[in-house]
Amino acid sequence: MKNTSVSFDDIEQQFLKSDAKVLSLDCFDTLFWRYVSRPFDIFTRLQPGLCPTARAKAEMLARSKKRLTTGMEEVSIEEIYSELSGHLDTGEQQKVIERELALEIEHGFLFPPALALLRKAKARGLRTIIVSDTYFNAEQLHRLLRSHSDELPTLIDHIYCSSEFGHGKCTQLWPAILGQEQIEPRHIFHAGDNSEADFTRPIALGIHAVHFKQNEAAIVSIQAQRQVAASILFPSSHTTAPVPSFFHACHSIALRNEISGEKLTAWTMLGPVMYAFAHFIKQQRDSLPGVKLGFLMRDGYMPHAAYQALFPQDTDAAALKISRFTAICSAFHDRQSIINYLSEKLQGITRVTPAGFALMARHLMLSQARSQKIEARLKKRNYSPEYLGKALLANDVVQETLARSAAFRGRLIAHLHNALQLRAGDTLMLVDLGYSGTAQNLLAPLLEKALGITVRGCYLIAAWMPGWHKNRTAMMNPDNADFRLIRTLTRFITSFEMLCSSHDFSVVDYSEEGVPLGENTSLSQPFLPKIRQIQQEALTCIRMAAGLGIPTTPALWDAAAIDLARYIYLPQAEETHLLAGLNFDINLGTDLVKKMVDVTEAVDYMRRYGASRLTMDENDESRTNHASELRSCGMEYALSLFASARYALSWSMGNGTQRQQALDVMFVQDSQNARCETLHATSTFDGYYSLYIPLVTPELAILAGKTLRDMEIHSASLVPQKALYKDRESRQSQPLVLNEDYFIDGATRSNNLVLNMQDDSFLYFRPQQCPEPMVLHLVYRPLNEKSPAYLREQQAI
Repeated sequence: MKNTSVSFDDIEQQFLKSDAKVLSLDCFDTLFWRYVSRPFDIFTRLQPGLCPTARAKAEMLARSKKRLTTGMEEVSIEEIYSELSGHLDTGEQQKVIERELALEIEHGFLFPPALALLRKAKARGLRTIIVSDTYFNAEQLHRLLRSHSDELPTLIDHIYCSSEFGHGKCTQLWPAILGQEQIEPRHIFHAGDNSEADFTRPIALGIHAVHFKQNEAAIVSIQAQRQVAASILFPSSHTTAPVPSFFHACHSIALRNEISGEKLTAWTMLGPVMYAFAHFIKQQRDSLPGVKLGFLMRDGYMPHAAYQALFPQDTDAAALKISRFTAICSAFHDRQSIINYLSEKLQGITRVTPAGFALMARHLMLSQARSQKIEARLKKRNYSPEYLGKALLANDVVQETLARSAAFRGRLIAHLHNALQLRAGDTLMLVDLGYSGTAQNLLAPLLEKALGITVRGCYLIAAWMPGWHKNRTAMMNPDNADFRLIRTLTRFITSFEMLCSSHDFSVVDYSEEGVPLGENTSLSQPFLPKIRQIQQEALTCIRMAAGLGIPTTPALWDAAAIDLARYIYLPQAEETHLLAGLNFDINLGTDLVKKMVDVTEAVDYMRRYGASRLTMDENDESRTNHASELRSCGMEYALSLFASARYALSWSMGNGTQRQQALDVMFVQDSQNARCETLHATSTFDGYYSLYIPLVTPELAILAGKTLRDMEIHSASLVPQKALYKDRESRQSQPLVLNEDYFIDGATRSNNLVLNMQDDSFLYFRPQQCPEPMVLHLVYRPLNEKSPAYLREQQAI
């Protein structure tokens, strides 16, 4: 006997080849599915004050009593609720039973392949039965199924419920059915999702049974991690609200056998999120008759494609080639607008970088001669932001910028006319992913004044801004999501933006006729076909979802947030591997390019600093997709980052772990003055430890031989004291070179291994004199210790 779990497509093929006279289907999770992550979730909405676990415990108690008193193991829903008589009287019990049935109807749907199989069985003139292990009776189950299809009464001849027999499919229900049907077992073809009840037991009786495998292992894993993501995003999950799950039927149909990272990404995240967003856009458009939709490229590519796939009849929708760069260049209309721009760019910096100046010069459209002149003077003044601000606000510079911006704005408006034929009185709805709506903020007042139109924004996610209610809407907005949730979703969203992008040229200007002009994409070309494959798979998913009639309730928006968070913080290995080959550009008119995911760098980062740096200043832009990288390090690290982002949790390196190692350090002022102190290294990751030593003397020696016999040195570096424990520490660290900046005495060295250390072996540091207070940072891994670790740890405590 071999249990070959199969898809429903395989089940149909086996059925059509069989000589069955009766088609038998399991009910729950075979014919009847739910739009929730697990059946228990239905109980969360039964009645205010009724704990969901109380309903589950009542069922267990009812079964125990039934087994003890009658020898039967199956119970009715009435018997279950009678165990809650202390909370519900008889009348209330009946009301809650009806409520549970209504919730099953509300959250349920019929699985199309199973429904199609019933139709084919009837077309062949076969008898059809439903066999279910359930506390509902046949009348209740019939009502449940009929509520989703008026043709069900003609497709099902009989329903067998375990509650009416007192026994389930694993015990005596199948023999009872065979006796009642009066048919040879081999003439019954049965399919169901429970390997024991729907396969092993009926096969033993001679029934032609097939085990329906709902989903592949990768999808099951994603479903489990969706629940984790839901619980972190929405604390009410599994307590007072179900976790919505709308696409598991699509996955069961489309994702079979080996599933590539491209398909996983498309069908479990990009497709579901874009399906929800496209329906949200449609709702917003329908609420404003006559509105014209402008999808902002490049990130508006997938929202536009999804909208076209679902609503091809809507014609007043177009792709607008408006980048952040072109929006900025078009928006300078008076001196104050330039002041506002410079205030943002120069805020909080003590020195302008050459790259920073080059970017500002491009935004302000300075002539090459003027730019070179200002940069030369800026260099002489040590790149002073104060000087730069004054130079760029000089009257002649301001007039040049305003004139060029007005001309630029005219070319951009020509592009708008070409795309949407805007007229006075129209409403232009700019559609984008979000989040602060830079293009809308800059351009809306100017376009409204110049064209006599109204400009609104429609975003996937909108962060809070003053007056945001007045001119924009979003599927996830400050009214339905707190600012921490929005920040959690947008903090590491770069990979999602990459998947939504058109990846054509980045627009930097327009011709006089409004034709976009741009620069080539910086996406690593070998991976562009992979992005295109993901996008096409996502559109296939969207079309299937529409065909299956996935409902567009507010729960769909929550499900999209869960899918996005799962992808960002808890990606599958295949998804992370796919991202590791991608680069992205900043889209500000520069050629700045960053790597999307670098697991090697993430591991190195963790070895240096441990998990404490996960809660760093959220303005750190040096790691764009740290969440995906950390998932490779371990689920616990990804969850730490996820929770710290969602609930503003933070902890220091010292509080992050209690594992420390004591090392003696000799501080040497000169040949006559030295003192020894015991410092404590802190455990980080992969067995590595981090030790910080203040440089208070010209020389110092780490007396490692007193504690360790063998060790591995990961890195030694100098860190400015003012950067210590801050997000910029890694960027400002200055590596020290062995045998130049430090030396090892009394040990055998092999590459980065320090072996056979004697008790008097040490690491000697004499760094060059530094202009500012510095700290020595040593990262190492103990390989062979000279005393039991627990003794040193006790001493450290």
